[in-house]
Amino acid sequence: MDVTFDVPAAFTSIPPGMTHEETLAYTNAQAVEHPSHTAPDPAAVERTQAVSQVLSRMGTLYAGAAFGLISEEPSAATLLVTAQSFPYGADAQVAAEGTLQALVAERGPNWTGGVQPLPCGQPAAVVVGGRVYELPGSERPVPFAELQAFIPVPENPTLPEQALLAVTFTTPALRHWEQYMPAVTQLLRTLTFAEKHPVS
Repeated sequence: MDVTFDVPAAFTSIPPGMTHEETLAYTNAQAVEHPSHTAPDPAAVERTQAVSQVLSRMGTLYAGAAFGLISEEPSAATLLVTAQSFPYGADAQVAAEGTLQALVAERGPNWTGGVQPLPCGQPAAVVVGGRVYELPGSERPVPFAELQAFIPVPENPTLPEQALLAVTFTTPALRHWEQYMPAVTQLLRTLTFAEKHPVS
């Protein structure tokens, strides 16, 4: 199964599962693209490859981050798209509704959501809420807002088992939430699932 979607232009991606050579090429390209950055040292290359390998083990299809200015204020956000095997049953709509109820119940009263039909024909359980990240060694936790969408992947003969696609958007810049939402919405609206065809 191939999954395609529009990647937001403001986000810089880190490819999952990079080899050492690919990581070196990636970090060098980033240094050229951002002249204010210094050339990557071996430790930075090693850290980047470690992150890339973790992303691969998570079933990551896309991982990206955006850093810059919005209304002349510093802003940052992350975007993650993953796919995991998950037996969701015979009905994708029921699966999305059950996922929504379970997530909202688990995460508490500050989380809300709904099931939204997507143009690709699949329902999405979309939840929105706040989290707090505890920085190691810091007494100041970082609050951030998060949106997650869980989409049952349509069944087809190329998949050994059922799967869920998860789209996760986070930002600590709570005041910029609305400016980011069009890009996240566009990603969800452009999701397309296509069956893989064997190479002849």
